[in-house]
Amino acid sequence: MNTPTLTTIKCSQCNSPLILVSQSTEKREGMRMAETVSVYRCSNQACQDEKDKQTALRIKIRNDRKLAEQKRLEEKEQKEQKRKEEENNDK
Repeated sequence: MNTPTLTTIKCSQCNSPLILVSQSTEKREGMRMAETVSVYRCSNQACQDEKDKQTALRIKIRNDRKLAEQKRLEEKEQKEQKRKEEENNDK
């Protein structure tokens, strides 16, 4: 879809009509039916701006958690490697 179109679907926050921005259909491996993904924006700009802020915050939190998890795993591996080296030195 090239041009965004106003829909009859209402925003769950402010009850304004949603704008269909894009729609794509994909056939994924292992699935029998094609999956349709639709992207909507609220026609109320203030509401959409708030949603955009919430989405950005959610993505930042997810990325921070992923980074912290990677750091914990690296520290765990380093401790395990250090423990093994100490065991070998004690022998």
